[in-house]
Amino acid sequence: MDHLARLYYFRYFRQLIELKRFVKINPSLLPLIAYLISSAAGLFYLTNLLAYFGFDGLQHIRLGDFFTIIFSSLGLMLTFVGIVIFCIFIIPLDKKLTGIRFLGLGKIFFKMNLPFLKAPLLSAFCSALIAVFVNAFTMAKIDASHIKNSQEGFVTVSFNYPVNWLGKTTTTLEETKIIASTSYYVFIFHQTTKKSVVVPLSNIATVFKAQPKGHESE
Repeated sequence: MDHLARLYYFRYFRQLIELKRFVKINPSLLPLIAYLISSAAGLFYLTNLLAYFGFDGLQHIRLGDFFTIIFSSLGLMLTFVGIVIFCIFIIPLDKKLTGIRFLGLGKIFFKMNLPFLKAPLLSAFCSALIAVFVNAFTMAKIDASHIKNSQEGFVTVSFNYPVNWLGKTTTTLEETKIIASTSYYVFIFHQTTKKSVVVPLSNIATVFKAQPKGHESE
């Protein structure tokens, strides 16, 4: 038994050293993974934040394909991660996949398929991935509640051309809060009426801080 344990750890550390060498040779791999995960988590946060105000985040972010839809809810995200884990652990990678030479993908697949590193590395990666998205989901809920209930962060927004607000046209909205903004849209929440509106970014003329009328004399 001791012999088998020593053999296991010997092979484990040897493969770990090989993996560290691969990362040193390809230093851009880890930043790329971090960028992709942070971008996906940001999209997941934004879509959930906007959902609390009645907006379809993916529609307004102009992303509607299958891969981005999975970031629209925590259930879909966890299901996606679960399927990935199942496929990686259950389905063995064949020689064709590990022989791919494009962008070093074959080497990555080969490292992932090593039996002594596969379980601990993928378990740690998937756990971290789930933690990131659960945190993004929680932060979206907390920030939405803060925007709806706090008595700070009010702004007055004026527009280049009139917008439809409560059945009327106006060029100014007072006592509002900016929920979020993208490269195309600004999402505005009016705390008194509990109404939200999305306005093209090109229509925003000015935005300046303001106080609710009930707090002006304080």
